[in-house]
Amino acid sequence: MSMPENTLARCSSPYLRQHADNPVAWVPWSSAAFAEARRRDVPVLVSIGYSTCHWCHVMAHESFEDPATAEQMNQQFVCIKVDREEHPEVDAIYMDAVQALTGHGGWPLNAFCDHEGRPFYAGTYFPRERWRMLCAHLDNLWRTDRPKIANAAVGITRHLEDKAGAAGDWPADLDEVLVAALDRGWDPEHPGWAGGQRAPKFPPSQLLNLLITDPRPAFRERAAQVLTAMQDAGIHDRVGGGFHRYSVDRAWRLPHFEKMLYDNAQLAVAYATAGTVLGRPDFTRTACAIGDYLLRDLRVTDAGAFVGYAAAEDADDPGGEGSFYAWSPQHLMDVLGDVEGRRLAEAWDLAPGEPEVGPHGHVDPVLSHIPHPRGRGSVADADRLTWEVHHTILRELRRTRPRPGRDDKVLTDQNGLALEAFAVLARHTGEARFTAACTELAAVLASRHTPAGLLRLADRPAYITDYGSLACGLLAAFEALGDPALVDRAEAVCREAIARLDAGDGGYFATPAGRDDLIRRGREQTDHAQPAGINALAVAFGRLAALTGSPEWHQRLEGVLGVQAALAGEHPTACATLLAAARWRDHRTAVVCGDPGQPATQALLAAARRHGDGATLVIPASTPRAWPCLDGRRELAAQVLVCTPNSCLAPVFTPEDTRIRLHRA
Repeated sequence: MSMPENTLARCSSPYLRQHADNPVAWVPWSSAAFAEARRRDVPVLVSIGYSTCHWCHVMAHESFEDPATAEQMNQQFVCIKVDREEHPEVDAIYMDAVQALTGHGGWPLNAFCDHEGRPFYAGTYFPRERWRMLCAHLDNLWRTDRPKIANAAVGITRHLEDKAGAAGDWPADLDEVLVAALDRGWDPEHPGWAGGQRAPKFPPSQLLNLLITDPRPAFRERAAQVLTAMQDAGIHDRVGGGFHRYSVDRAWRLPHFEKMLYDNAQLAVAYATAGTVLGRPDFTRTACAIGDYLLRDLRVTDAGAFVGYAAAEDADDPGGEGSFYAWSPQHLMDVLGDVEGRRLAEAWDLAPGEPEVGPHGHVDPVLSHIPHPRGRGSVADADRLTWEVHHTILRELRRTRPRPGRDDKVLTDQNGLALEAFAVLARHTGEARFTAACTELAAVLASRHTPAGLLRLADRPAYITDYGSLACGLLAAFEALGDPALVDRAEAVCREAIARLDAGDGGYFATPAGRDDLIRRGREQTDHAQPAGINALAVAFGRLAALTGSPEWHQRLEGVLGVQAALAGEHPTACATLLAAARWRDHRTAVVCGDPGQPATQALLAAARRHGDGATLVIPASTPRAWPCLDGRRELAAQVLVCTPNSCLAPVFTPEDTRIRLHRA
């Protein structure tokens, strides 16, 4: 009998190609793989990860590159490799399984399945000897106790079934529930949320944007504490701009070094908005540095043509995890001179240290070489400014180091988040480079909406997050650029989502119907690292209702809020995007009247765009659309009218009064 072969070299995914040289006979996700397992009468191993996942690399080096382990796996299973970003619908199924079995999730995700794709066991990282013992045990069970396998598969699959509840009323006590939830897991010493264990800590991106755009000072203050803590900590790549995926410790000091497009796009929105709302120029500079990081390091071209932004940069590099981002005191003195280098090393809380091999056999980062100004106490913005003058030279020097790998997949949902980031940066800073980036990316993403439907990748149909994040990005781009064709495109994206994903109860499935390779047609409900697709769609519905006045979009918003109401009442911090969507019931608009060619009108429009709080739509009265919010306003002299659905405030006529009005509204 011929041995199976590894077929991943022909795949487009960087993650799958990383495993193309493994002696494991990996095959990509397909119905044919399950048919082959049925023919051989062996279980299926579905192993899921992504190209910048550190522990995926560790398990690959320990197990999947080991010939003896690979031979065992090839004999006992059909082995499928899945890029979670190519197939989020597959990842969602087996992530739910591993969380049900172990109480936690993560990657690498390894699920053992029957011929129908039903998991009977699942876990994450396993050291090699434990992995080989587990594989042998499950192989033995498959051959000797098939009923036990079947019972486990049936039980787990039953747990994975769609459990959407009946639609209900929006919780009347939601504010109280939210306040209580914000207090749970709050770390006042190192601001952030991490549950009872205090670590690891993830950037709470959606929650930060919710709190910043809430008028209550206590909410904004808590957001400011978290933004300040992260900005002055090791999780922030202060030299290159942007933030790492999460902190493995409570103090935000030691990051997990991968850098994700979705994190940085959302944090750019949070810092830019907070910079304006809270009057914090340091936040604005941090937001701009994130935008510049995307433009400089994540920009992807194909044959010289811009195609979007890369999904991520790896946690590992040839010098060991984190070495690309490390600065020893001696290195700073060599570059900046003894006096300035020593001053900066002290301010960044750096100390001498040497790399060491950790318990898993790889080189661990030198903790004391990761810039962490919080380690010296509170930071004055005047000090930050003195450090920032050195960033350019340090960044240029860092370019000579071996750089972590980059995942060049251009995903529609993540690029939708990037589009919103550039739109918000353009609005709040007025910087031409961000306006140009917004215009350029909007055009590229429009091409993803083909006559056959929206695409996630060139060869993959859209997932619900693609619809939601793209629609929100297009509407944000309209506010920055004023092009109503962007609103038309957002409406078309939303209508296609309804046609293909509508569950009939106000909610939405994650994937279109007709997939025979999935054991369920699931739903997204809570936000994770990215906004849940259904919640992002709800935001888009609310914005469209405010812009167009169409009852269709209001009804769609109410449908999502109804089907998600119970979840909002139980876990409000897990669905911050949904709570943001609910605010669009009482939307605010700022209509800028006057001749768009006149300097006075242009100054008012610039002021309205710069000083909006993220919860007020800015609309030029000259927009050539028959929207009710523009009725009777096209012929008015230069002024700004701020309105709710039921009333309008007195007009304002100067940029300064516009700023005051938007801050007080």
